[in-house]
Amino acid sequence: MFDLAFDNDAVEVMYGIFLEENNVIVFMYEEYKDVNNAFINTIEEYELKIIFYLLEALGGETLSKPEISMDKRSLDILVLGGDGLFTEHKRCSAGFLATNNEFKSFIVTAEHCRDGPGDETKFFYGAWNEQPMNKLIGSMLPIVFNFYDFGLIDISNMSESLKPFAAIRNAEFEQFLELPIIDSITVSSHDVHLYKSGYSTHVTCGFVKAFDFFMYIRNGTYYTDLIFTSMFSQKGDSGGTAFAYSVLGTVILNGIYVAVFGNVNSVILPLSKITEYGDIEPIITHK
Repeated sequence: MFDLAFDNDAVEVMYGIFLEENNVIVFMYEEYKDVNNAFINTIEEYELKIIFYLLEALGGETLSKPEISMDKRSLDILVLGGDGLFTEHKRCSAGFLATNNEFKSFIVTAEHCRDGPGDETKFFYGAWNEQPMNKLIGSMLPIVFNFYDFGLIDISNMSESLKPFAAIRNAEFEQFLELPIIDSITVSSHDVHLYKSGYSTHVTCGFVKAFDFFMYIRNGTYYTDLIFTSMFSQKGDSGGTAFAYSVLGTVILNGIYVAVFGNVNSVILPLSKITEYGDIEPIITHK
């Protein structure tokens, strides 16, 4: 499929094997039909299922106004998975807190959240349903991990009033406003529940539909080894935490959210690829 997309100069083509359909499903955008016409004609002979979506960025608004999490002892603002990350031009979401073998700490988010290819974009904090604050999270390292859409934000110069914590934002549920991360694992089964926390649509859930999902962007650029789910998400959720519930308001980290098609087809980058290629380990809360 990659060769067919490359040879026919295709743009924004996503595909994977879906067990419940017993077929390969190819996703494309209506706006690129003419550009992808040669590619479409080529794959039609294989009797694959093709689904088209409109390329549109739908914003999400909620009526609730969750409070910003504060460390009551010091009045620091807690930075959690799913919180907003703002640059000069983009809004995204925090994934999770991680460290490397040099004991440096990072916040993981989607690589495409940076303003320019390979630059050290600065990210600022934004609470749910609020405009960004002038509080620095940190700068994304200039390293680009080919084929995997994640980046590492160096938090060594984080604003003093911000305090990163190994938990996930869940502010619309009073019983568990914050969900501590007590373990990390890569999901490996179809049709299991998976959740994500993000700035725009907050906490949503869905089912795992396909593994080894593939996103061909253009000119030979692609992302691979992704997980396709039925979670609802929108622009601004990119980089947010993907997780599963454990017990007593705690969660298991599974990866980060990186893309959506039609609002209810969300794509997850699994944790195993992030830790392997980023040479990092997630920071978790003691059980």
